[in-house]
Amino acid sequence: RAVLRPEYRAEMEQDYPFHPELLTTLDRKTATIPNFQKTRGALRLLARVVRRLWAEKPKGTPVIAIHHLDLGEEGIVNDLTSRLERPQFASVVEADIASQRKGSESHAQSIDRKWVDSGKPPYARRAATAVFLHSLTQGIATGIEPGDLRVAVLGPGDDPHLLDRALQLMLGEEKGEPGTACWFLHFDTARYRFKTEPNLERVIQDEMSHVGVVKGKEELEHRIRNVWKKEALRPVFFPAEPFDLDDDAREPKLAVLHFDAAHGKADDATPPDLVLKLFTHAGSQQGYRIYKNNVLFLVADADQAPRMVAVARRHLGIQRLVSDSSRMAEFSEDQKKKLKAMRDSSELDVRIAITRAYRYLHYPSADAPRGAEGLARETLPAQDQGDVEKNQSDVVLKVLGPLGKLLKADDPPLPAAFVKAKAWGHGQQTVSTEDLHREFAKRIGLRILLDPNQLKKTIKAGVGQGTWIYFDPAEQVGYGKDSPAPLVQLSDEAILYTPEEAARIGVRIKGAASGEQACPLCAKTPCVCGDDEEAKTTTGKAVAARLHVREEGAPGVVFQKVVDRFHDEKAGPVSRLVVGCEGTGKEVAADARSLGLAIPQLGKGSFRVDQTFNAELAGPNGPETISLSFGGSSDRYRKVKGLTDPLGQEAVKLFLRMVVTADFPEGLPVEGPQFQSIRDLFVSFGLGRISLEALEAERPAGEPSGTAGGPA
Repeated sequence: RAVLRPEYRAEMEQDYPFHPELLTTLDRKTATIPNFQKTRGALRLLARVVRRLWAEKPKGTPVIAIHHLDLGEEGIVNDLTSRLERPQFASVVEADIASQRKGSESHAQSIDRKWVDSGKPPYARRAATAVFLHSLTQGIATGIEPGDLRVAVLGPGDDPHLLDRALQLMLGEEKGEPGTACWFLHFDTARYRFKTEPNLERVIQDEMSHVGVVKGKEELEHRIRNVWKKEALRPVFFPAEPFDLDDDAREPKLAVLHFDAAHGKADDATPPDLVLKLFTHAGSQQGYRIYKNNVLFLVADADQAPRMVAVARRHLGIQRLVSDSSRMAEFSEDQKKKLKAMRDSSELDVRIAITRAYRYLHYPSADAPRGAEGLARETLPAQDQGDVEKNQSDVVLKVLGPLGKLLKADDPPLPAAFVKAKAWGHGQQTVSTEDLHREFAKRIGLRILLDPNQLKKTIKAGVGQGTWIYFDPAEQVGYGKDSPAPLVQLSDEAILYTPEEAARIGVRIKGAASGEQACPLCAKTPCVCGDDEEAKTTTGKAVAARLHVREEGAPGVVFQKVVDRFHDEKAGPVSRLVVGCEGTGKEVAADARSLGLAIPQLGKGSFRVDQTFNAELAGPNGPETISLSFGGSSDRYRKVKGLTDPLGQEAVKLFLRMVVTADFPEGLPVEGPQFQSIRDLFVSFGLGRISLEALEAERPAGEPSGTAGGPA
């Protein structure tokens, strides 16, 4: 408000070369201290300031302001502390404003370091000096308001936002480097002031002295294990030797190296020695690693690791303080609230510090720089408070995705010709599907296979395109271009042949012409003469007899039988699928639970559930029983499922029958993507024995097969 007065310009001209705020503070505040010799004391201070400025001639000094009082000069500090019978304030200056010890920095100097190095003013020290001079008086006048502080400290070309940030860092309101917040600075929402009594930040720093580096690192080791969780990637924490990191083609591994064992630097993308050792060797005998395309390495930043340890120690210090009821009793209610808020905030601070430290990802790549032994490096984005992922493995996937290094469930399948060219050995005539899977884990030029179903899709597509023949070991038959779609398995027994090799060794191909003659009456193979050839719909129109298939067994087997029957009969699309399970014990309870989970994933259709549930449970006063019969929509069944699923697991005795009826008004071709997805879904759930019924869609009598209810 003072600078808006019309006479302020005249005051500046009158006080020049001194800033009006400097003279006003000396005259109206410092001069009120009994031991301050109003004229002589002020002149002595100003003489020291002018002498230093004349000697140094700093650039950008249009006037002599409060912050030009160099509190790093012993004589000035003595004039403002010991001479004024305020010796306790000397420790305030040493800790928070300007340290006179060699090799030591005050908190303000630590905050200013980066700004000064980049050519900006030392805003923290400027503000601290001004606040200090206003804090030497006693009573309600002590301290300085935020607006007056800006007037006293800022000059032409200065950035007020940086001054505000410096004050937040000094108060610990913004997270800077651990241990840089001031110990004696206080703010009561109206005035900034220094006191000789320490603030909460100093109390926390004292408490940190009781938390050793070892404790801090142990806390980090524990927390790091909860930051990266197993989903698409399997984290392996702190491997030190090759045998700590499995060499196989199962789920890809993310090796998180210990921050003391290996670290990286921004200007050097070379993998650390430990990373190269783990990537090159495997097993206790340190043989060569085979599945190199199945491991990733996460390494801490050498510059961020010490800060991560300091943040963990700070969290433990706050936790130690808050959990001590006798210590907490010493604080006011407001201070208690602040300490508890600081504890909660420090929990997240530790997680953020970990994610910012672990930022260098080394991954296998055929395009890696020379000397990196096949490992490229990518820097993970810094995580802030608002965007820290619950599972940091997701951040790794987000970084690798755009680099084209991953093959995820929602990616388009790879072309069969590409896979044959890149993963099938040159000159090979046969390969097992599991060996093909292993090649993806071996060859660093291929994408990392996150979802094996992607390879199954490619194999299935390759069969339809004639790229290879798929031999099913259970059926002892091959699947080729003219066969129904196979149920692909990744195993050492399931074999892919080149078409030429399959023909050479005489592999029997499913669906190939067998030479069997069609019946001259019904034109079917096999003959269906005697079956009802026509039926009536509810409208009275004649329709062709519909194929109705019922099978029982393992999901993969029964679905394949339905596909084969529809293929052999040249039937049209499926209009209804009925899937059921029945039995006793916990196995059928698990199957029923899986059936319920499958319903929302079956795609477009209408669904009904019928369930009979009879259970006996152990109760405190003897057996307890429940009997339930349900028939209705799948939406309403969700409420029933919430009751029967847990009771089924608790039951001592159980009989359960469940049937899911799925109607597809538009027809469901057995070789179409939705039917294939349904089949794969039931197989993936690991159900036991099920019953499966499939009913062909209606078609008018005389209409050729495969034209009713949608594409064949």
